[in-house]
Amino acid sequence: MKLKEGIFISTLLEDAGTTHGFATRSWGNLGFGKNPGDPEVVANRKALFRALQLTDRNHMQPRQVHSSRGVSSSEFEQGIEADATFTGSNSDLLSILTADCLPLLAYHPMGVVAAIHAGWRGLYDGVIPNALSMLPPKPMVAVGPAIGPCCYEIGEDLAIQFETKFGAEVILREEGRKPHLDLQRAAFIQLQDAKVEDIEIANLCTFCHPDLFFSYRRDGSSGRMMSFIGL
Repeated sequence: MKLKEGIFISTLLEDAGTTHGFATRSWGNLGFGKNPGDPEVVANRKALFRALQLTDRNHMQPRQVHSSRGVSSSEFEQGIEADATFTGSNSDLLSILTADCLPLLAYHPMGVVAAIHAGWRGLYDGVIPNALSMLPPKPMVAVGPAIGPCCYEIGEDLAIQFETKFGAEVILREEGRKPHLDLQRAAFIQLQDAKVEDIEIANLCTFCHPDLFFSYRRDGSSGRMMSFIGL
């Protein structure tokens, strides 16, 4: 991936001709959180969309609840609870918000795109395969910046659950410290299981780069970055 004007661009999705990006914190907080209509967030979103000439798009941002639910553009309405969206309309712009969780953007040449939010809970419950099941087979998928295995400390019970479901390779263990979870590796396993062949992973840790990313785990309360995709 390459960084351009505060947005990481996937080479894979760029070559496919999609409108997409993984915005960094340089665009400010892009998530309303518990403050719907926050004027600062409204202004930040307007600035982003204006800069990218996307103000005429139908913006679809669900209320993320760490679920495995995905919705189509025909089902979407403001405030709907879901963690993945997909559309075949070039008038739509899909987005998700993250501050450590995995953002995934998918495209299929048949003219369908999807945006997926995967924290540990959604990842474990299958948000990725559920979302991919709504697309034609073998889409291309870009996985954006998220907290890395270097920094994602978890408890032993959760580590055992992930080892049981995904294999020992998704848990890093070192003597004298708690287990660390590799979200990127777990997502890659699910993408491979879904027969996805074209995959690009940023491998950029949000915790390690405070100059580039918000991180809930690092900062406690934090802003949110937006990842977006359209045809």
